[in-house]
Amino acid sequence: MKSGNIAIVKDIRPPTASGKHHRLLCMTGENKGVSYYIKSNRITIGRGDTADVKIMDGKCSKVHAEIVKMGNDFVLTDLKSQNGTMVNDLKVTQYTLKDSDKIIIGQTVFKYNVLQVLEVVAPLEEKKDDDLDTKQNTNKKPLMFLIVGILVLFMLFMGGEDNSGVKKKSDDKKFKEVTDEFTVGNKKKDEENKEIQEKLDMIIHRGLREMREGNYFRAMAEFNLALVMSPNNGRASFYLNKTRQSLDREIEQSLIKARRDQESLKYMGAVQVYCNIIRLLEGYSDDDRYKKAAEEIKQLEEKMGLSEGEIKCTNYQETSK
Repeated sequence: MKSGNIAIVKDIRPPTASGKHHRLLCMTGENKGVSYYIKSNRITIGRGDTADVKIMDGKCSKVHAEIVKMGNDFVLTDLKSQNGTMVNDLKVTQYTLKDSDKIIIGQTVFKYNVLQVLEVVAPLEEKKDDDLDTKQNTNKKPLMFLIVGILVLFMLFMGGEDNSGVKKKSDDKKFKEVTDEFTVGNKKKDEENKEIQEKLDMIIHRGLREMREGNYFRAMAEFNLALVMSPNNGRASFYLNKTRQSLDREIEQSLIKARRDQESLKYMGAVQVYCNIIRLLEGYSDDDRYKKAAEEIKQLEEKMGLSEGEIKCTNYQETSK
């Protein structure tokens, strides 16, 4: 991590220091709830040790993206990463960040915020009047008494008139204005809720399509995005767990089939199955099941009299399920 480029705070509350703060709040993964405050004109995001904002995500490149200050704005740029960068569900190459934008890198989601903290100014102590001010105030007192007397006589004169009807109309008008404002506010809130629900339905629909097609990690990314928008969404949680179970079940069944093929000396069939597992876990080479499949392929190369690395999984089509 480059010292001085960011400040890391394990707290989602706004800072107390006055001024304008630009923050990346991690919404998912191991660093969920961690705030990254931008302190320089350029920061980098990635999986590598040199990144200012380090992401523990197999879908993230070592130097995935950068955020650079241009004028009064911060601009996000994808640094030709393998899996791309998304902002608010759209894949971007370069994007000028706005408050509340969601940045999605792999399965990790950040929320960009511009936080304005106002300086609290203590009230100034009243200065004691000097002799000159005291003298001037003394000279003004008769004039003040005269003005007050005229105002009192005017109020007594006007008090005799019946203003109850005017007052009632004024109160009715104010009540109507408040009621109209409340109605408009509720209508606007209902429209916003409807828009959010429609967006959630669209994201969950995309996730279900990816799950049916066997793109389990893409499906999980969609369901995680839905949970960022609506943390207590039951449908998104249900389908996320179901997708994980489907992925685990398919890999387990594939491992059993591959072992049977090896025992029956059907080495090419075993190679195809192990390659399918590697494709399923593409980008997650730290997964023990990925490592197991890669190791088994090396052993099969030796048994088949091939050189190490000669088997390329891209040359084998996925076997039927």
